[in-house]
Amino acid sequence: PSGQKGPTAKGWNLRENVITSEDGAELLTGNIGLAHAYCTPPTMALDIDDLPRAQAWLAERGVDLDELLAADDAVQIASGRLGRAKLLYRLRQGQDPLRTKQIAGADGEMILEFRCASANGLTVQDVLPPSIHPDTGKPYQWAGSGSWRNIPEVPETLLNVWRNELTPATARPADAGAQTKSGPVTEVGP
Repeated sequence: PSGQKGPTAKGWNLRENVITSEDGAELLTGNIGLAHAYCTPPTMALDIDDLPRAQAWLAERGVDLDELLAADDAVQIASGRLGRAKLLYRLRQGQDPLRTKQIAGADGEMILEFRCASANGLTVQDVLPPSIHPDTGKPYQWAGSGSWRNIPEVPETLLNVWRNELTPATARPADAGAQTKSGPVTEVGP
């Protein structure tokens, strides 16, 4: 619905209920979301909820967030909220969708999310411009130097961090600075 981040219709995230044609898209009257897991190839969003903490968390893992945001092909969705960012990427052709992973600080506050599919393989979505943000009342906008018509492939270093976070905690070193959560996510955000 207009002014909301997430769909409210039951079964919205089932493949058969996702609009996949221009004809269907023309019927939309509210906000618009991108169903990541059902794109070909699948897409993903790196959703930054706390820019300084996300910069530090990613830097500890060898990823320069400032470099990603400033890339010549960066496709961003801007909500107008300070300290927030969202980058869109596509996965490699033939790659299966990856499970969404939420990264929260020790205080439980969300730092960032890797968004694509739910734990049961259904899609998650991110609101696209010119949808209206529920908190600001203003439209989301395209940002970054790239074009939404040519979403770049997710950088290997970022993909490796995501995959590592999906590995069970018993199979990797403990990270005392962040908690991770995975599974279905219905609210999106900056």
